[in-house]
Amino acid sequence: MSSTEPDPLPHRFPFRLAERADEHGPERVAVVLGTAGGATTGSTPWPATLVAEALAQAILVVTRPERGNALRLVGLNGVAVFQPLTPGDRLEVEVRELGAFGGLRRFRCRGLCGGGLAAVADVTVSG
Repeated sequence: MSSTEPDPLPHRFPFRLAERADEHGPERVAVVLGTAGGATTGSTPWPATLVAEALAQAILVVTRPERGNALRLVGLNGVAVFQPLTPGDRLEVEVRELGAFGGLRRFRCRGLCGGGLAAVADVTVSG
């Protein structure tokens, strides 16, 4: 039996957008953005859809679903990207649960990069 914790992100290449995550408290995680499976290279900014997915993946690191259960992305609202993000950027994501209804849970994710607000999204998941 391994003494290491299981990886909270079930995503693998090319869908894993967080190369690594370092926790900075109960509601904050630092995500180093990957190359998005070759969808972006060099200094090409990430599309808003990939930034939103990276914010959503941070939820899995912060909430750590119970073994055998999986969180599924249900919806994204209020997605906004305020500065260009490129592969290799360090995005510090604040994840705050807004509430739950039945099997649905809603989170507000705020991404900070270089000390400024980079992106926001309200993310709804089930599970």
